[in-house]
Amino acid sequence: MADRICLLEPARPAWIGDRLRVPRVHVSEAYGLDLDACWPHLWLIVPQESRTAVEAARDSLAAAARLTGWSALYLLLAVWWWPGAVIAGLLFATAWSRARMAAATLADLAEAVVDLHVGDLSDRLAPARQAEPLTGRALTSLLRRSRWDPDYPGGWSSEGG
Repeated sequence: MADRICLLEPARPAWIGDRLRVPRVHVSEAYGLDLDACWPHLWLIVPQESRTAVEAARDSLAAAARLTGWSALYLLLAVWWWPGAVIAGLLFATAWSRARMAAATLADLAEAVVDLHVGDLSDRLAPARQAEPLTGRALTSLLRRSRWDPDYPGGWSSEGG
């Protein structure tokens, strides 16, 4: 019964924020992974079916957020036209319900993607574990292309360049 309220002890002001936090905590506890750090790498190796499902859930959450915006606009309209308040209330209730369902689906899918593909990610990153730290720093410098990086050719250096 408590899992219907929240899968973890609440730490965010709203249920949706708590629900979207659950995969981060579960992945950290199960695999010792920082989901924020590994997600971009994981996303690149996930099959298209999984990507499509996650994108659909994300789009549903975005649509619910847009509907919330429309409810705010109708509430503003209610200053001049009283039925705007009724429309705003109905739109907000619909948006809230849809946002909760979309957040739960997105969180479940994100966790499932990690569960199913964390081994693939580990296998793919195995060669990178053998790279020398100097090689890693050189690649980072090359990929950042920052003029503030003293190791990047043409970047800032202590010689005043």
